[in-house]
Amino acid sequence: MMVKKYMIAPYAILVKSGGWLIEPTGTEGEKVVPEAYRIPVAEYLAAQEVV
Repeated sequence: MMVKKYMIAPYAILVKSGGWLIEPTGTEGEKVVPEAYRIPVAEYLAAQEVV
């Protein structure tokens, strides 16, 4: 899957709001960021914390 830069911020918002997870925990029905986006979303969130 190719990472589309414009999707990183929306996934980050979903993770920050608590609705989605960056890494799967194995719980049934959980919403998880697609694997290709996990590192870019984590880096985006980390950069937001620094500012």
